[in-house]
Amino acid sequence: MTAREPWPVRAERVRGIALEPLARQLGYRRDPCNRQRWKRPGSVLALAGARFFDHACGRGGGGAIDLVMHVADCSFRTAVEFLESRSGCPAAAPLDAPRARRPPTGPRLPPPHERCWPAVREFLRAARALDPDLLARCRRAGLLYADARRNAVFVCRDPAGAVTGAELVGTRPDPAGRTFKGLAPGSRKARGGFWLPPGRADPAAVLLVESALDALSVRQAPPSGLPVATLVASTAGVAAAWPPWLDAWQTLPPLCGYDADPAGDNAAAALQRQRPALRRHRPPGAKDWNELLQRSRTA
Repeated sequence: MTAREPWPVRAERVRGIALEPLARQLGYRRDPCNRQRWKRPGSVLALAGARFFDHACGRGGGGAIDLVMHVADCSFRTAVEFLESRSGCPAAAPLDAPRARRPPTGPRLPPPHERCWPAVREFLRAARALDPDLLARCRRAGLLYADARRNAVFVCRDPAGAVTGAELVGTRPDPAGRTFKGLAPGSRKARGGFWLPPGRADPAAVLLVESALDALSVRQAPPSGLPVATLVASTAGVAAAWPPWLDAWQTLPPLCGYDADPAGDNAAAALQRQRPALRRHRPPGAKDWNELLQRSRTA
């Protein structure tokens, strides 16, 4: 390698460095209770091949360069030079000590990227069976947009409409067909979630689901027995305790539409112990409401 080699060439040489040894170099230690997770102060990484996800801030990525940029909060070129220095390449500069991260002051949503919206909309239509008109209404209301990484950004709010974070759904599947899912940095699930009011009518019930995709799926194809004027709220995963932000509607009948799997059933049972009036709505013949919607399209 020479100093005149183009940056893409240099980056390609180090991009595939294994993440587990790199995590050790970056100060992580494997969690003895979960062999797939690695910890250091302020960060909890899950590593799967070339992919990583930081559960402490709800962000992930792929490859050694992305991991160094994420951990050290540094530039692309600095990350490449650091990796070169660790892989035996000459003319490489060491990585400066990671800059101290400022404590989060609120949700940090990725900025909208209009050019990526057509691709994100097509993914949600074709792969997730969501109605383009419903997507357009959410976009006009400021509840959905695309970021520069072609993630669908579902905006989370408190009952007054203040932004509390966002659910991020990737639209570019990896070789195994999986897509990225996470939360925008600074999101606070105890303060708000992605929710859809029941049109112009006053809410008659509150239904909890596990994701924004499920919330849209229920709104598009309401299950049998669901009250017409139901407020549908995503808790971004299962919640074994009633989310505090939903106390604004505590007088409404509580419903649980969590996934038809052990985690969903256990969380629903825990919620029923706290709120005996809670009714369970299990997706019939599918794991979740979006899968049910996809099946109904092909039926």
